[in-house]
Amino acid sequence: MHNFEFNWPVKSIVGNGEVKKAGIEAKKLGRRALLVTGRFSVRSSGLLEKVSASLKSAGIDFVLFDGVEPNPRVTTIDKAGALAKKENCDMVIGLGGGSPMDAAKAAALAAVSPSGVSVWDYIFCSKNFRKIDVVPLPVLLIPTLPATGSEGNPTSVITNWDLHQKVHLMDNALFPKTAIIDPELTMSLSREQLAYAGVDIICHLLEPYLTTTGDSYVKDRMAEGVISTVIDLLPKAMQNPSDVESRMNLSWSGTLACSPFRFMAWNGKGFLHWIEHCLSAWTDVPHSEGLSMLLPAWMEYMSRYKFFKYRLDMLGERVFNGSAEEGIERWMKEIGAKTRLDKSAGDKIPEMCGTLITVYAGGKDFVELPSGERMVKGEFEEIYKNALQ
Repeated sequence: MHNFEFNWPVKSIVGNGEVKKAGIEAKKLGRRALLVTGRFSVRSSGLLEKVSASLKSAGIDFVLFDGVEPNPRVTTIDKAGALAKKENCDMVIGLGGGSPMDAAKAAALAAVSPSGVSVWDYIFCSKNFRKIDVVPLPVLLIPTLPATGSEGNPTSVITNWDLHQKVHLMDNALFPKTAIIDPELTMSLSREQLAYAGVDIICHLLEPYLTTTGDSYVKDRMAEGVISTVIDLLPKAMQNPSDVESRMNLSWSGTLACSPFRFMAWNGKGFLHWIEHCLSAWTDVPHSEGLSMLLPAWMEYMSRYKFFKYRLDMLGERVFNGSAEEGIERWMKEIGAKTRLDKSAGDKIPEMCGTLITVYAGGKDFVELPSGERMVKGEFEEIYKNALQ
């Protein structure tokens, strides 16, 4: 087991119907909120109206910012932060999937940043990099998608479309204060959305699980339990939309899978997410769909590394009673998730690989694996090519 520090200061309220507490919980954080959402779904589902009513009943004023796109842009987040500052907001509420929640956390930082400073300036690869030396506004998150885990972590994934870079901003200052995880809010998801949500959840754990060196018995078993839960319950939730118990377990699995629990006691990294971020940065594909299309090719290529193959075989034995690769592909076929990239993505492979090395190699021409082995640009090109239809 590898040494670790564990810090999880988020108050999590989990259960059916708990969204009714939005106003009560918001009142503990402030009096005037910036309410950050996406463009359509929370309005069409009636959730925006429900949350608005809860806030009003608790005496919380709010300003609505409903312009967050998938793969949220730094320009959008800067606008949200500027609005919060202009309207004297003292807290931020994120309502929706991963994009609105990530945008809410970053906007809470932008709202208190000095004039002229973009939230991109806090990104580790920015030419104008600066450390976070301000205290972001307190944040309440209400997820509608059991996938990203943004409600339980201090990370915001931001896209700079001008640079074609999609990068994580991670700092303990970005932990939300409170998360309301209500599985009933996932009822309006389509089968397709739910399928890719499940893929996203297991990828958050598969990456560090498979790229870790050695064993971490307690953590390995905990992660295997979460992965097994998603593998078993996602098809049930898709077949029976009213199966609230399955959705509750999926929602909590999503939170755990991308919380500080994700890397605890492991030395693995999120290599698959890096590869997908570069895909999204050039093609704007939805994140979870991108992960799904890359996962089989990534596992197949990485299995040439001895440490990875050892962990892959262990996963297969403990979770799939056989081959992990075959088990995951069967499951993805069952839920209808894509497992190959569209051929049009092939035109951008050189650019995607260039971005990956620029952002994640730390000024070197290779990425170092936890085993000490190195992956160079050509190897990432091969993964992308193998993922093509």
